[in-house]
Amino acid sequence: MIKAIKFSSYLEALAQEIRRSRSGEKSRLKLLASGARRLEAVGFRDLLVEDVCRDADLAKGTFYIYFESKEVFLRKLMTQYVEFERNTYPPFSPTRSAYRGVHDWVSWYEGTFAANAGILRCMIEMSGTDAETESCWHGRNHSIVERALEQLLQRFDKAPSSRETGLLRLAVRAGGSMMDQSLFERYRIQVGTGMKEASDAELMIDLHALLLYRVLYGSDPSLDEVGRVRPLAALRWPQA
Repeated sequence: MIKAIKFSSYLEALAQEIRRSRSGEKSRLKLLASGARRLEAVGFRDLLVEDVCRDADLAKGTFYIYFESKEVFLRKLMTQYVEFERNTYPPFSPTRSAYRGVHDWVSWYEGTFAANAGILRCMIEMSGTDAETESCWHGRNHSIVERALEQLLQRFDKAPSSRETGLLRLAVRAGGSMMDQSLFERYRIQVGTGMKEASDAELMIDLHALLLYRVLYGSDPSLDEVGRVRPLAALRWPQA
């Protein structure tokens, strides 16, 4: 399993690297880290500037030095979160098996989502009413798909045609949508299908990795690699 990183901890680490105690950038990062932490417990509508400042141990007036309003603050928080995902996207080794590569990617995506569900919930909910946030959300998803596709294409001895590449892109997007639907329901972001998702995060990673591998490669991985979903991977349907 790839260890997930909390966005608030990432921001705090950046702030700690700044030596000067009165640095404006340090104060800005502390406020953003506080906002990310608060969103783990409250929705964006209930987020209060006073609470953000109290948690960051900064005066309320300091907030408005760096952010014109709560809305501007939230947009900046989400933009920086997308950058955080880009910076923490793991470099997957080409020497790993194809299945382990898929599993690593699913583990990173679902683990990062779980660790930062609050800010992702904020991004999704604000996307319905704020065009800038909607653009940020779609840009984030596009970036993740293209990065995953780039790594997938490296495994081919011969470069696929543009049509094949387009279909692979759609397959990655479909796999991502499958994971998102499960994650949205598990972390109470959207009402799901009415069939409660399993709360066992590691089991769901194993399951989604197997399903995504089947979609991308049209075959089953080695049974030695698939963990607790081995009974499903070993299942052979009768031929028609």
